[in-house]
Amino acid sequence: MQDENEVIIAGTALDVHADNYEEFDQDIDPDKLGNKLIQTNTLKGTVREYQLYAARHLLLNFVEKKKAKEKKFRVDLAWLSSEPEHKKIIVWKWLYGTLAAGALTGLFIFLAITQAIKLKYCIIAGILTLTTALICYLIFLYLMRDEYIFKSYFGNAKLFLIENKRPDQQKFDGYFINLQQTIEVTQTNIPVADRLLGELKMCRRLKDEGIIDDKSYTDARTAIFKHEQYKA
Repeated sequence: MQDENEVIIAGTALDVHADNYEEFDQDIDPDKLGNKLIQTNTLKGTVREYQLYAARHLLLNFVEKKKAKEKKFRVDLAWLSSEPEHKKIIVWKWLYGTLAAGALTGLFIFLAITQAIKLKYCIIAGILTLTTALICYLIFLYLMRDEYIFKSYFGNAKLFLIENKRPDQQKFDGYFINLQQTIEVTQTNIPVADRLLGELKMCRRLKDEGIIDDKSYTDARTAIFKHEQYKA
């Protein structure tokens, strides 16, 4: 049985270790830093930084929620797909709840003006419905997601996401298009066999760092092993 940490290429067994840290600058050279994008979401408490580095690397610095531990990692752009998954989720029921509570607030204001109901009751009811409307709207904003998920090319492992339109549409579009173009350029003239092995090693490292889980790594590894460039 083939060892789970081995892959056979052209009849030669290779240990599948994480990619070599020695090939990457441990002390970041400021002269090699490229374009940077910072995305913040005050409501969710997230902060995500993306910075191109040394032609084919992307440095990532994530805080996924308030008071969460900072995640710092890197990906090699040559092993990524330039076509991310676009995921847009809108939980309409909370928006409908906002509109309904807002309509009730308006109704109580109308009843107070026409004196159809005692003013103090209208004030109490209006405050309650207005508070409900605000809570529903905040939940709606919190649950709403519009993001692009970048994956490894052959193994389809989800590696990181970028939120759409943050910090604004112009900055997002500029960075996003540049990132896609850089990914495509880095893959030029790299043999498929080298890309498969490089991607596998990168995914192994990201699993060891806790960026992707065991299942994601196993699924990616399986997909890579099944590629026609690999021979069992």
